[in-house]
Amino acid sequence: MLKITCLFLAFSIYNCIPTKGVETKDNADSKTSKQQFLKEMKEKGFSKGTIVTSKNTDCSYILNVEEFEDNLDPINLKEFFKSEIPEHVWVKFSSLRMPSRCNEARPVSITEITRRDKL
Repeated sequence: MLKITCLFLAFSIYNCIPTKGVETKDNADSKTSKQQFLKEMKEKGFSKGTIVTSKNTDCSYILNVEEFEDNLDPINLKEFFKSEIPEHVWVKFSSLRMPSRCNEARPVSITEITRRDKL
């Protein structure tokens, strides 16, 4: 009887310990909602972007967008963010037919932009 009780307790305790790498229902729901959010943003025409500070004085910020291989110079970025410029953004932009302000990037005009969590 004592052996059975000990085995029952050991089994109960083992089942209460969370296992690393096992996906719970909450984790699966969270992952699904993140994927759904990414899909919705792409369907709305947004691109995942990263803004980096440039050392060049002509274009102070460079926008890197995942879908493109080149650097972008967002000429109207400060119209959207008056104080702190975020590093990770969702962005819609249009190319401009004007000379580049710097050699590192081509000029674009931002039409919509919003902060994003790093995903």
